[in-house]
Amino acid sequence: MSIKSNAGLDAIFHPRSIAIVGATAGPDNIYTQMFLKSLLDFRFEGPIYPVNPKADSVMGLKTYPTVLDVPGPVDYAISLIPASATPQLMRECVAKGVRAVQLFTAGFDETGEQDRTRLQEDLAAMARRGGVRLLGPNCVGIYCPESRMSYASDFPKEVGRVGFIAQSGGYTYLTARIAAARGVRFSKMVSYGNASDINEIELLEYLANDPGTDVICVYIEGTRDGQRHLRVLAEATARKPVVVIKRGHTEGGRRGARSHTGALAGDDMMWDVAFRQAGVIRVEDVEELVDMMVTFLFFPLPRGRKVVLVGGGGGASVRAADQCEAGGLRLPPLPDDLREEVNRHIPLAGSMLTNPMDVLVEAHGGIPSWISILAALDCWEGADMFLWQVCPEMPPFREDIFSQLIIEVRTQMLEEYKALRKPKVVVVHAVETMFGLRELDAIRAKCADEGVAFYPSVLRAARAISRCMDYWDWRGRRAS
Repeated sequence: MSIKSNAGLDAIFHPRSIAIVGATAGPDNIYTQMFLKSLLDFRFEGPIYPVNPKADSVMGLKTYPTVLDVPGPVDYAISLIPASATPQLMRECVAKGVRAVQLFTAGFDETGEQDRTRLQEDLAAMARRGGVRLLGPNCVGIYCPESRMSYASDFPKEVGRVGFIAQSGGYTYLTARIAAARGVRFSKMVSYGNASDINEIELLEYLANDPGTDVICVYIEGTRDGQRHLRVLAEATARKPVVVIKRGHTEGGRRGARSHTGALAGDDMMWDVAFRQAGVIRVEDVEELVDMMVTFLFFPLPRGRKVVLVGGGGGASVRAADQCEAGGLRLPPLPDDLREEVNRHIPLAGSMLTNPMDVLVEAHGGIPSWISILAALDCWEGADMFLWQVCPEMPPFREDIFSQLIIEVRTQMLEEYKALRKPKVVVVHAVETMFGLRELDAIRAKCADEGVAFYPSVLRAARAISRCMDYWDWRGRRAS
């Protein structure tokens, strides 16, 4: 294993003090809100120094004209100032002994303008000579709950086990919020932008060695060192699951990547082959990325790919069966003796007692019958996992009182369901109305609290589970 430790990156994840250069006192300044207010809301434990020669204080904190005027040491500086002013800032940071500078500032290589590219290169060279690590430019930086760093006040404050690195700042916002709604928490998240110094390869090496990270996720548009990047990916996947969104695979996407972060997108077919060889799980977008996070965190590895599917209506169950098998799972038929056992608790009329099982528990015995059915199915050695699908739009009544009753009953059903010994998932799908959305939100929140794998469609659940199992199969073959 050739991955190096990169202990030097600890400075960007665990700074003892932070300066925010360009913070302003105006209440409508979105960038000051992003960085200064988020650090205050997260209760960053070290000193925070706003730097602005035209202000006396910002958000109740004393403001300093330059970084050099800050009375104490500065580990990490965030730049909100124009690109033209950054060379002077870098000279001051070198003189101050700042360990790392994050350039939220844009207007460099991503513009495609030669003079802006040269400015970025000169800035990176100045940082290297002065012993300063440079993150960006054109990035939102670091979210690390353990050190109470964030650029969004609403991000979860709990420490998790997923590390995420992304060229796109917007994707980190999107991913953090979607994942949080499904119970995922992060160890570290980095938006690295144009990668003039700290790049995706070094960050990947860091996360591969990070004991606080169990799953690595990546959003990438391109790289300047494809061979090394793929080598490090392969080395990382030998330790931990690595899930990648690779964008810029069309001509328009490649142009967009160049203007977004200055990335060299490369040939997509070559990336695809290299990812497969390296054991990387490639997904299309953030929804599938979060599905993989949920699966690796909350879904214990089953013995095989045979699933017993419960819940839903007749047509929904048929659709779910098709989606399971399209996603790589199999639905074995229930043996006769098991069908007879289930039939003791649920009338055959109006039910499907095969696999999938269309069982309207609410109308036939309620929770006691649900417990009995699950107990019988949990003992069946012919299945490796459970999938419970909930279809909020199917009940015939839509009154609020009925909606609340359904939510309460299904919450109780979830309590029994999560106690099963076999791996299990919950799916709530085909939701479009406010009625259905309320039920979806209630069940999703309960699953997030209880650490139960939740998905918004059967197909997405099946695909994520199959990809997870493919990864562990690959690891097993590689080790043998």
